[in-house]
Amino acid sequence: MSVAVSAPTWTSAAEHALDADSLRQLLDNRIGAIRIAGFATPAECRDFAQAARRGRVKHYSVGRKIGYIGMAQYEYRWNRPKADFFADVPAARADLQVVFDASFDPVQRLIDRLQAVWPHPVGVAREALGEYFAGIVRFAGEGVDLHADWAPLNAPGYDVGQIDGQLGWNFFAEELASGGDTTVHNAPWDPPVAPGEIPQSYGLDRDVVAGAPSLRYRPTAGDVVLFNSRNPHEVAGGTAVGDGSRISIGSFVGRMPGGRLVLWS
Repeated sequence: MSVAVSAPTWTSAAEHALDADSLRQLLDNRIGAIRIAGFATPAECRDFAQAARRGRVKHYSVGRKIGYIGMAQYEYRWNRPKADFFADVPAARADLQVVFDASFDPVQRLIDRLQAVWPHPVGVAREALGEYFAGIVRFAGEGVDLHADWAPLNAPGYDVGQIDGQLGWNFFAEELASGGDTTVHNAPWDPPVAPGEIPQSYGLDRDVVAGAPSLRYRPTAGDVVLFNSRNPHEVAGGTAVGDGSRISIGSFVGRMPGGRLVLWS
C-alpha cells in the first residue's frame, strides 16, 4: 500500500528566506527551497572542514564514493531490529562530537534558527528506545545519485514514520571549485508498495522525474539549504581545488502530528 500524495504543488520554484510561512510552505511542498545565507562565518567553515577531515570517516556502499561521519537510519531499515539503531547512536554521536568540539555545532544552531520562527517545539527526535542520531557529515565531491527520503515509507516501524512533511537540510562548510549542485525534482515520491515492504529509494529510475519542474541550487560555503526531501533529488559531481571537497552536514526535519518538528538522520 502506498502513502497518498497530492499532485506537485510548487507555486514558486525558487529559494526563499527562512520564516514561519516559508517553513510551513516548504513542509507542504509549496515552494522549492529555503536558504539561510551566512549561517556560519568563513572561520567556522574552515574549522569545521578541517575537523571533519580529521574525523572517523566511513564510506557508503554505493557506486559513487561518499564519505561520512555518523550514521543513517537508512542502514537499519531492512532486516535489522530497531533496537540496533538506538544501540549504535552513542558511538555515532561521539564521533560527531569530536568534530563539533574542534569547530561548532551546526545541528543545534539549526534547531535554534528553526525554533525562532516555528510556533511548536523543535528538537532531535526521541521515542521509547531513546534519542535518534541527527547530523551526518558528508564528503560528496563525486556526487549523489537520484533518491528520495520519506519516513512513512523509509522507516514505517519508527515514530518518525508518523510525519506528514519532511525536509532535508545541509550546511555547507566547503564547496567545490565547480559543480556539486543539487537538483530537486518536484515529483513527490509515491511508489507502489506491497504490505510490509520498504521500497528501495536510492538510485531511482529517471522515469520518476520525467517532465517534473525542478530547482537547482549551488552549495555555497557558509549557507544552509532546506528542501522537501520527498521530492527526488540528486547531486552532481564536481571539480575541487587542491584537497578541497563538498563537505556538508545535515539531517531530516519532520513535522509530527500536532506540529512539533523533529530531526534525525
